Order: sequence, then structure tokens, then C-alpha cells
Amino acid sequence: MKNIFILLLLSMTLLLGCEEKKYDPHVNDGIAPSPVSNVQFEPIAGGFEISYDIPDNSDLLYVKAVYTNSHGIISEAKSSMYSNEIKIEGFGDTEEKTVQLYSVDRGENVSTPVEFKGNPLLPSVKTMEDLLDITADFGGAKFAWENKEKTPIVVMLYAQDSLGRMENIHNVYTSMEEGSYSIRGMKSVPTKFAAVIRDRWDNFSDTIYPANMELLTPLLEERLDKTIFRKVVLANDDNWDAWEGDYYHIFDDDMKTITHTQGDHPRPSIFTVDFGAEVTLSRFVVFQRQVDGFAFTHGNPKKYNVYGSLDLPGQDGNLDDWIFLRECTSIKPSGLPLGENTDEDMEHFHNGDEYSFSEPITIRYFRFSVSETWDGAGYIDFSEMTFYGQVQKIID
Repeated sequence: MKNIFILLLLSMTLLLGCEEKKYDPHVNDGIAPSPVSNVQFEPIAGGFEISYDIPDNSDLLYVKAVYTNSHGIISEAKSSMYSNEIKIEGFGDTEEKTVQLYSVDRGENVSTPVEFKGNPLLPSVKTMEDLLDITADFGGAKFAWENKEKTPIVVMLYAQDSLGRMENIHNVYTSMEEGSYSIRGMKSVPTKFAAVIRDRWDNFSDTIYPANMELLTPLLEERLDKTIFRKVVLANDDNWDAWEGDYYHIFDDDMKTITHTQGDHPRPSIFTVDFGAEVTLSRFVVFQRQVDGFAFTHGNPKKYNVYGSLDLPGQDGNLDDWIFLRECTSIKPSGLPLGENTDEDMEHFHNGDEYSFSEPITIRYFRFSVSETWDGAGYIDFSEMTFYGQVQKIID
């Protein structure tokens, strides 16, 4: 017992002798660093690109720019001691701005400011007002735009509802240089359409209307009835029933089923379908294999051409005997490498690749000719295709 008491006493003595000590890794000398010098700035869309000479202070931590944004809120942009540049973005107008630059050291001592005044260029939400067009489309209206600065924006699409009120139908989040989106499923009656562009700093464009503020009449369109589609196999068609795939899965409206080629057929890999009707085709949508981890990879078609004909040209399937309808390329909005997908990429993946036809043509037979897959796979697999247009005549 005596030995235990001695051990406890020694332990308490050691604990009391080990007082907690706090060490400040950086000594705050209380001296403000020197200000930046040789400040240069270049106006850009909605902001400035600023450069400067960094002061010769060993404890310099960063440089910050302080300004008041277009909403009257004081804001900051910072750059580390290893850079001599700061980028300011987010102004919603071109009025003169005052920007103050400060050097800040490791003790959070702040230098005297270096100030400049300048006028930013028009933000993208304003320059895009003249670069967004709204035109009549099958089943609705098509909105097409240019975003030359590749600014992250939201294109807010509006259409007139049954009570004559403007309703926000859909929002497109994008930073692509060019983009388009079509509102579908509307009646073929004169309708008012509009768009508003918003950026991440809550700057807005004016409301954008079609040319001359005109009402647009959606073109008559219907979804083709896949139950009357018929399989056609020509001499140069591939086998789309390989592995777990089936030709008719292309048209079964089930995103969980797929079509799949064997992978030993020379490119292009082609399939042919009889619509069971004479149709004026307006657009079609291709859905990649709708499985997590398969987006923009695993044999999903990337580049393909489509052909059509009112009558079946011949059993040999020579594409020269068919009407070339258009060239198609599956789009990945971010442009990132395989396996790296943004939210915008995944939204596009689930919505499918849509292709429209500028010059309507009436056909009965349709051919899909794939020349390249997303990951270079020899086989091809995908989930579904859906077609839209005007049915001219049902074939018994």
C-alpha cells in the first residue's frame, strides 16, 4: 500500500510540473507590412485582372483586394504571397469602381491601402442578351445562346401558361461556350416565350424575348409509337443482341435494359429500323447506358451518323443509297477526362443526347451508324432511343 501511495504522489508531481505551454508559430511584431506597388489592372467582363509588385517582407502572408460589389456589399478577393495577381469578378454593371489593395502579414497586420478606380466591362449576363435567340420549334420553342466568357450562368426559360402568365418552365445551369435547350410538349398555338440570364453573383439580364417581341407558334409534334417499330437486318448491320443486350431494348422505354454488340464487327456498327409509318422526323434522343459509373464510358456511342429513306433501298445496306440526315456527336458539357463528371454532365447523361433536323424530311426507314465509342471500346451498348415528329401515314 505504501508503494502505491508513493507512485500516486510521484504521478501527481509530474502532472503538476508539466504546465501547458502555448507556442505561437509566428511572432506578431505588430508592424504593418509595406504596401504593394506598381499596380496594374485590366478591365474584364464584370471585373478586373490586377497585377502588382509584392513587398519585400519576410512575414508577408497574402494580398487582398477590398471593394463594394454591385449589390452594395463590401467584398474581398485574396491572393497568396506566391502570386502577384488577383482577379475580381461579379460586378453587374460598368459604373466606376474603387478597389483597395492591402498587404497582410502572418500576424494579420494590414498595410496602408493602394487604391485604384476603374470601369469593368459588361458582365456576361448583359453581353449575352444579344447572343440569345428564341425560335419556334417542334412542340415548343428553342433557346440558343453564346457564352463567350464561359461564365457559370443560369438560363431561366419562361413560357406563357393557360392563364396568360409567364411561368419559369426550366433552368439550364451551364458554363459552355455555346448551348441550347428546347421547351417541348406545348400546343400548336401562338405563345409568348422569354428568357432571363443569372450569374452566380445574382446579377440578371433584362428579360429577353423573340425578335420583335413576337408570339411563337410551336410546330406540331408527337412522340413516335415504338410499339409499331419493326426490326430490319441488312447485310452490313451489326448484331445488337449480344451478351445481355437485345435489339428491341432500344425501343422498350425501359432505361434498365440495354442493347449490346459483340464487338467483333468492323466499324461502323449499324442497325436499321422500320418505323411502321411514314413520318416527318423532327428530333431523336439517344440515352447512354443508364448505370452508375457508365456515364460517358463503357462502350456508350460517341460519334454516329444517321440515315433515312422512304423506301428500303436494298438488302446490301450500302449507305450511299440512303439519305444522309446528319452527323451526331455525344456531348459531355464539362469536357473533363473519362471518369470525372460534374453535376451538369450527369444531368445531361440522364436527359440524353438530343438531335434535331433543320430541314424536315419524310422517311419510313432509319439507320444508326456508330463510328466511335466514349472509351474506345470495340463493343457498343446503350439504353434507349426515342423519336419525335409528325406521322403522315401508318403502314398496315
